[in-house]
Amino acid sequence: MIAFCRASLAFEGACQLPGFLRPDAVRQLVAEALAKRDAAFRTDAKHNVYFENVPEAADSADPRSQLLHSSKSAIAWDLVDAESPLRIAYEWDALTEFMGRVLGESDLYRYADPLGAASLMIFDEGDELGWHFDRSPFAVTLMLQPSADGGAYEYHYRLRTGEDENADGVVAALRGEHPGRITLPNEPGTLSLFRGQHSLHRVTPVLGDHPRINAVLAYSPKPGDKLNTLTQELFYGRSA
Repeated sequence: MIAFCRASLAFEGACQLPGFLRPDAVRQLVAEALAKRDAAFRTDAKHNVYFENVPEAADSADPRSQLLHSSKSAIAWDLVDAESPLRIAYEWDALTEFMGRVLGESDLYRYADPLGAASLMIFDEGDELGWHFDRSPFAVTLMLQPSADGGAYEYHYRLRTGEDENADGVVAALRGEHPGRITLPNEPGTLSLFRGQHSLHRVTPVLGDHPRINAVLAYSPKPGDKLNTLTQELFYGRSA
């Protein structure tokens, strides 16, 4: 299993494990997310692919000038039930060890953040994640409920490198003109690992009144790692 995941990440930057969560656990988490919808913090923002300030002088050939949209509702870790399947899975030491071995991290730790350790995300109609690169080298998510339409996870594998930002390729991808766009399946119960630091990716706008729901699990090679106060307030509307 570790060899398979490593090979998948090397080949296309993503590894999916369908059936990681049993159907009953998936249904329980969907119900929990919907029950706590009123406690979720909603974000709705404009940004570029780097989450940097957009230059004042617009340049269609510069990806930094392209304004994109992201919106969603987040249920923080401190609101997740004590017996929630998400809490049980995230606090399972064997899963943390497995993640470390797959990702090639000799030491990997769960986030110590009381808000952002593991979160439930709800994407309602019109919500999306605009094209972007991650700042962290990997992301771990659980798909719980795909939207009836839209809400597709799309990406361009290794569109940039640490040495080459490939501005022309990024602009072409933003225009829908770059070949090789990959769409990942959205099967409920699937655990996904994704390397998004160099792969441009997005979640397309959700269509209809059937929300897209997933969970985000945060890990770090440093013990005790957590979000700073500004980032906590940005993602969850408060600090802790």
